[in-house]
Amino acid sequence: MVKAVDENNTAPKYSRLKEYLKEQMKRGVITPGSQLPSENMLVDQFKISRHTVRQALSELENEGLIFREQGRGTFCADSVAAKGQTVAVVTTYISEYIFPAVIRGIEEVLSAAGCQLLLASTGNAKSKEASCLENLLHQKIDGLIIEPTQSARENVNLAYFNELEQRRIPYLMLHAYYPELDPAYIIIDDEEGGYLATKQLIRLGHRHIGGMFKADDRQGLKRRAGYMKAMNEAGIKVKPELIGAYETEELSSYPFQFTRNLFKQGSPPTAMVCYNDQVALVVLEALREEAVKVPEEFSLISFDDSRLAVAAEVKLSGIVHPKAIMGRQAGRMILDMLENKELKLRHTYQPELVLRTSCAQRSRGGNN
Repeated sequence: MVKAVDENNTAPKYSRLKEYLKEQMKRGVITPGSQLPSENMLVDQFKISRHTVRQALSELENEGLIFREQGRGTFCADSVAAKGQTVAVVTTYISEYIFPAVIRGIEEVLSAAGCQLLLASTGNAKSKEASCLENLLHQKIDGLIIEPTQSARENVNLAYFNELEQRRIPYLMLHAYYPELDPAYIIIDDEEGGYLATKQLIRLGHRHIGGMFKADDRQGLKRRAGYMKAMNEAGIKVKPELIGAYETEELSSYPFQFTRNLFKQGSPPTAMVCYNDQVALVVLEALREEAVKVPEEFSLISFDDSRLAVAAEVKLSGIVHPKAIMGRQAGRMILDMLENKELKLRHTYQPELVLRTSCAQRSRGGNN
């Protein structure tokens, strides 16, 4: 880059900076997905005010040429080669839980690249996944981001994915993937997440630890595997009767009844790892029915760090889901795959633990 804005140009300085950066993008000096210099660096390099820099960047962002990620910086948007192409996004849900934030992140990136976006949801039902895929294959789509439905069950819709590959339509799997397909994917290390969550409870002195995991998706199986790993590593005998396994349609009933039944046993657990915040709130309701205080008598740890995590009186500790960050990353990955249809990109987020008030040191009078 040059060291100063051309003083012979009579256009406003912010406009000159904007045009200079656009020219660098066109020439490939600033490449799609690369990080731009920081505001401080641009101020020093071009000898202009921070306000001028921000005005130039704001206009570039409005034109979809750059995007910003809080805490990370400013990045060049993906190539205009994707402009006008259609990308379908199929998730289990659209308007519930963490999904609006994930979809918003995808939409930010695809819209900035000039892509058309199609949204559909499966309700986590295999039959609806089949209908969605069949409908999309009858339309003109150029790419697909899809969250597998009941990913721990047999992939009865394999033929649709095979057809996507035969047509050379790139697709990216979100949150989980069907291993028989060897696809591109973006996921969280759920097993490590289950391990970290359980390890935290063990660190607080809990030994009698229950688990509530989803049985019909791979995330649930992997989180359960992480729970088992932490327990075994600590030399704690895993008691199968303390582990609940529910399916999609049982969310509001099974975790509630299972938790209440635990307290009809002679030695109930003192803590539990929950599949996600939705489940944790159902478990909290059951604990209230049993007059069990959290965290004084019982500790809970969850997954996703959704809005639900701080909505109740008890604030949930848990594993963080990247949400909009994951969505933006998924958007950038599918754009790269649209440009190079041979790519099968993969990204795994390492889990992070956030601690709130739902976990506490096990009291001396508790169960072992």
